[in-house]
Amino acid sequence: MAEPVFWKSKAHPVSLALLPISYLYASLEALNRKFTHAQHPGKPVICVGNLTAGGAGKTPSVQWLTQWLAQENKAPAVLSRGFGGSLKGPIQVDPAQHTAAQVGDEPRMLAETCAVYICPDRHQSLRLAAQNGHEVMVKDDGFQNPSMAHHFNLIVVDGATGIGNGRLLPAGPLRQPLSIALKKLDALLVLGEPSHASLAPLLKSVEAMGKPIFAGEIKPQSPKPKKSEARVHGFCGIAKPEKFFASLKGHGYEVAQTSRFGDHHVFTEAEAERLLASELPLITTQKDMARLQGAAEGSPRARLAKAASTLPIALHIGEGKALQKTIEAALEQKQANQLYKSY
Repeated sequence: MAEPVFWKSKAHPVSLALLPISYLYASLEALNRKFTHAQHPGKPVICVGNLTAGGAGKTPSVQWLTQWLAQENKAPAVLSRGFGGSLKGPIQVDPAQHTAAQVGDEPRMLAETCAVYICPDRHQSLRLAAQNGHEVMVKDDGFQNPSMAHHFNLIVVDGATGIGNGRLLPAGPLRQPLSIALKKLDALLVLGEPSHASLAPLLKSVEAMGKPIFAGEIKPQSPKPKKSEARVHGFCGIAKPEKFFASLKGHGYEVAQTSRFGDHHVFTEAEAERLLASELPLITTQKDMARLQGAAEGSPRARLAKAASTLPIALHIGEGKALQKTIEAALEQKQANQLYKSY
């Protein structure tokens, strides 16, 4: 979701007006934690979550983890809720068969490079993945959901937006009180320059609890464009479109025209026609392309998918080996606990 302006300031009148609803949200969230019994998953589970609503960089982090786990022959699988998809599962996403409308854009995109299972009940997805021979599960989001015990919680935060005004939804972006979230956090991954004012006290709190902090950067993976091909029309439907346009500019593109849509936006045929009418080359995100793939042959959406290019990205972590060792130690320790015995 796009970040509302009032999430940036505690003094904003809209944030102040929504405080009573935030108090109600806090009460309901606390009741959910109190009366939900956490089930042990039976297989190692690494949860990639965030503290706030909106995009923080979880998807590139999930990709980074699955690539590493696959290299270590850990047979990883991603457990996703399948947000935005019509199929409820549990099913394994097949990129040759399923569309984003069926399984969600992020699962459809991730399934190009790793095994992905979708279902609102992650336990069902995990059981199916285990039956199919997968050994380590990477849970995409769901950090605040208390129904499944995790072996490791990797929390991702955007260095440019931090935790906003530090208030709970809907007066602010926080999905859970920090006092609760920080106790469960096993490592914090800050993506990009930690420039937001809320980062300094957050990092101080994490350090005080003895939890490791890592820095990462999302970088384009394609060659820089030739000067004659650099002038483009960028379009996207993601939580933070300005990050995509900034990435394009930083990679050498001249973003002469932009089109912004809501997060997880499903492009209509009319919107596709308007974009195709642009006189400039079109470029979009991999997630947006996942929503266009599978459109009816010859339709404007299908033609847009063929006409547009994407900017491939990947996460780079300076101390990636240290993070991997931290995760490995946690998995070994908790798998030794009988409460976490395997299927």
